Amino acid sequence: MRFSDMLRFPSPKSSGAQKVGLRLTYHLCFWLLITVVYYFNYYRLVGNAQHVWIFVLKEMTVVMAAFYSLSSRKVVKIFSNPLGILYVLLWVVALYVLWALTTYLACLAFQSVFKDYGPRFGKYLELVLADGPFSIVKNIYIFALDFIFLISLPVGPKFVKIMLEQVLTKTKLERDNLELELNFLKSQVNPHFLFNTLNNIYQLLEIDYDKGRDMVLRLATLMRYTLYESKHHFIPLRKELDFIRDFIALMRIRYGERVHIEEHITDVKEPYKISPLMLIPFVENAFKHGPDKSPNNNFVSINVSLEDDFIILKAVNAVNGQQRKAEENIHPAIGGVGLSNILRRLDLHYKNKYELTYGVHEGQYLVNLKINLKFS
Repeated sequence: MRFSDMLRFPSPKSSGAQKVGLRLTYHLCFWLLITVVYYFNYYRLVGNAQHVWIFVLKEMTVVMAAFYSLSSRKVVKIFSNPLGILYVLLWVVALYVLWALTTYLACLAFQSVFKDYGPRFGKYLELVLADGPFSIVKNIYIFALDFIFLISLPVGPKFVKIMLEQVLTKTKLERDNLELELNFLKSQVNPHFLFNTLNNIYQLLEIDYDKGRDMVLRLATLMRYTLYESKHHFIPLRKELDFIRDFIALMRIRYGERVHIEEHITDVKEPYKISPLMLIPFVENAFKHGPDKSPNNNFVSINVSLEDDFIILKAVNAVNGQQRKAEENIHPAIGGVGLSNILRRLDLHYKNKYELTYGVHEGQYLVNLKINLKFS
């Protein structure tokens, strides 16, 4: 054999044949084990090894029919619909009737051909054959345990496997739907933020061209973050905080000295993670519903701290009297698309692991968000 032949990878056809062969080997070993169990069970009851096989073959016929019926995708699909439990019960009843009829025929053939069996098995034959073909069906309370024992050994694991596969399929579907929803919510954040920032740059370029150029460079940094980092479910917390710092720097350039901006953002060294773009909508709304609403709203404070395993965001912005009265009447809707989006994302990522309060108090709009990052 040449060295090149030794390094040749197996073709897809040979690989498929190997899988089929391995599968057949598993099935043969499995059924051999089941056959041995049935053999010794009936040998203990009949007492004659030469006559046991008729009952072993009978049991194997029934259990193999049950086992491979569960391998049918159509059958599994029927079991998984809303009336699945009813169909499972009907399947069990049909299986019991099949087992009862084959047991009756096996006992009838055994009694007519063989005479060499003990008194214990003789009583079993009399009980099965006493009332005709449906004797076992009528006396289900007597034979039910035998049926369960003989059927559950091979069919039970198969049935459990099907149920687990159904649960896993449903879980995967729910996970995929959740991921689609999260991606949709993130896609809402990016255009919303981009629209506001581009509008700010447009206004600034008319006032100060150099500051406008600086703002474009910072925006490029922010958009790089939203395009690449937001693809992940969780990112390092320090990246999210750097994003907020860059955003506030843009706001300082835009508003200049006419808006007093306070910023206290903690430095994070611990390897905490957070869902991307989770905090920025609250910071953005502080400016959107503060200085953007009225030139008299000339105060914004952003405070981000880390206490134990909790990240705490406090955003404060000034509001004028007329705006305060209007916002108090529409308190749950403040923030538009941004806040409704982030509330949904908080529930999806941090359900029962966050606290959020927001509202107007003494001429200021306050937001206090506390998220447990321990399991992120």
